[in-house]
Amino acid sequence: MIFIKFLIFIFLSVSLYSEEMYFDTISLSKIKKVIKKEEQIAKAYKEYILEKAQIRTSTSISILNDFLPIGFKNDNLFSKSFSLHATESYIVNEIPSNIKSALYDKYYSNENRIYTKAPLSKNSKNVEIILSEKEKYILTQLSSITTDATSSPKNKYLLDTKGVLHWYDNDGKLLFSYDKNLIVYPDAKMIDDDGNISSDFQDLLDDKKISSLGQQILNIENGIAHEYINIGGDTGIVKIGDGSRDIGKTIIQFSRRAGGMIINGDIYTWGNNANQIVGLVKTDSYGNKSNTQYSGSADNYYKYPVITGLVRAKVKTYDSKFDSKNFFSSPIRPKFVDFFSTVYHSTCGVTVDGAIYCGGSKGVTYSFGSNFTHVLDADGNLVGNDDPEMLYRSRFFDGITNKASKMFANNQIWLILSQDGDIYRWGYDFGSGFSGNGYTQFNYSNKKTNKDPEKLSISSNGTSVKFNDITYLLTIGYRKMGALSKDGDIYIWGIESEIASGKCGVTWEGVSMNLCKPLKVETDITFKSITGGLEAFVAVSDDDKFYKIYQPKNKKPIVLSVNEAIKNYNEGEHNKYVEEDDTQLLSVDFSSKAPISESTWNTGIVWVNSKNELKGDYFTSENKDDEFFKDAIANIKWKKIKVIQDDNGMCGIDTSNQMYCWGKMSFYRSGGSNSDFVGNTFMLPVFNTNLYDLKKDFLVAEGGYSGYLTKMTSGDWNPSGNDFFMKYPTYIGGFNYEFTFK
Repeated sequence: MIFIKFLIFIFLSVSLYSEEMYFDTISLSKIKKVIKKEEQIAKAYKEYILEKAQIRTSTSISILNDFLPIGFKNDNLFSKSFSLHATESYIVNEIPSNIKSALYDKYYSNENRIYTKAPLSKNSKNVEIILSEKEKYILTQLSSITTDATSSPKNKYLLDTKGVLHWYDNDGKLLFSYDKNLIVYPDAKMIDDDGNISSDFQDLLDDKKISSLGQQILNIENGIAHEYINIGGDTGIVKIGDGSRDIGKTIIQFSRRAGGMIINGDIYTWGNNANQIVGLVKTDSYGNKSNTQYSGSADNYYKYPVITGLVRAKVKTYDSKFDSKNFFSSPIRPKFVDFFSTVYHSTCGVTVDGAIYCGGSKGVTYSFGSNFTHVLDADGNLVGNDDPEMLYRSRFFDGITNKASKMFANNQIWLILSQDGDIYRWGYDFGSGFSGNGYTQFNYSNKKTNKDPEKLSISSNGTSVKFNDITYLLTIGYRKMGALSKDGDIYIWGIESEIASGKCGVTWEGVSMNLCKPLKVETDITFKSITGGLEAFVAVSDDDKFYKIYQPKNKKPIVLSVNEAIKNYNEGEHNKYVEEDDTQLLSVDFSSKAPISESTWNTGIVWVNSKNELKGDYFTSENKDDEFFKDAIANIKWKKIKVIQDDNGMCGIDTSNQMYCWGKMSFYRSGGSNSDFVGNTFMLPVFNTNLYDLKKDFLVAEGGYSGYLTKMTSGDWNPSGNDFFMKYPTYIGGFNYEFTFK
């Protein structure tokens, strides 16, 4: 009998539990559908605001019918209807009290919500509609908004079909447009005669309550948008940068000297920081900055940390309101269009307005020539070791009196291209003929450290030559300077050991020439671009053909057609010349043939063809016969290739703007001096890897002790003891912009 009662109890319990589970399952499904309906109503309400901009007189959701999904029913599935709050942006929705608490939790958890927020308590029926700042602003201005573009609005906003507000004054003049940021038009007269924000414009912003902290403002003057930002407080609206906004392309520089990037006008760098390539100085436990480099110890053996993450350059604004506050980077910082950055020379940049800024004052070897010391502090004095580490403006190339477009250095000689097309030299040269003055040396025996940059005198048939670009070769012993004239001619100069015998004046093949002054490369080809490589220049002609320009020892400069040179190339099924695919080339650089030795340097070619295939001598000695490596190369659609190291370390970017690199990516200099130790570096930053140390705020300093580097790879990924070798094409990072390799 007891057993029978027990069975009956179990049966009833299971029945009740099943009924309860059934009830919960049905109700849970309804809750999810209710949330979905609330989201649909909220989305429709937001669209209603942006299109209608009308004062709402009804709480019925029927006013949203044009924006709700077809067939939408005003039923919350619990025998109640939705409605709108009379005065606020809420959906009024009543959930029956007999719904279990667990299901309430599902409703109130804000899961699966984008446009709404659940009621604040179970006693509230109000579901908040999440509005953008612009949507909120429209609701406060409904009485002064029209959507009729034919009405010639005056003292009103016109809300266009894209949801953008345009303010017209009493005369019907368009003063500004507002979406998220402000675009200000000339009739608004934003800037007064003294270059300050005009009081009338400030009154307009205050009256319309349109400007907020951190808002970007673009002021249109003469067809150019000048960028400002509202930083609030006593400062208010300030101009960003020294000139008009010019984002341009992303510029990437890779070499054995480390490198950097320009993104949206800001310079980012990495590498051995002994000479302040990234501009970080050591800070002690009290927050005091010392004259030594960033490191974990005051011990001089730790002066050479290699920063493997990207660091944005700090730039002096020469505005006391910002510089006195020691901001890391002021909102009115200059914007850059070109830069030069190495572990030996620190970092320099050229701004939109043509001013040169350079750093390195806290560097181990900071000195005239080794650094561009021709920069001034706020008092107009030349910057020295006692000044804080940042980029300072040049005394000569200030962006007003003299304007630069590009600069670089080799050894202690700096070459600068002005916006007028002239080439200037600065620093000193002790025997390489890099200055272009016709002699092996320049400003060497009796150095004039306070000397302004000096213009090179270059002529052709008695006519002064102007230039569009300057560049240089990287491999020591083979280095030369190069320049592209406005007429499409190429000039080169320099006498390092592997291309000359130490004398400027030579006679080769019956032709006398001076290798220490810009020498015009004799050819009938007209060129439109030139890029420096390791031992040869990459030049592109007006008809988009690629050429290799180089100078073998004891010979005249040679111009080699790449398009012709690759026609007999055949290294297997996926790496051979195909006329249909390889007639048009997208990118070219010069590499080494495997097996790699100094005798095979500069004998190879790599190219990207019209089908986005990478072909040529892209192998390292370690992976020439590796089928997995070949397949990896073949499966990527390429558009750019850059050789950055003589052992065929290289990087390429695919059609999705993703960058891949392979080969040796660390560099050692033999010797035990400061100059040697500062040269030991990684050629790449660690863009996106798991190598970050969370305790270091995503800034990683590797190596540093007596110039040694941290080993990043091992086993067969560490040939010949190289500390950073990537055997296969390895993803480094992605870019959302157009780019160019330096």
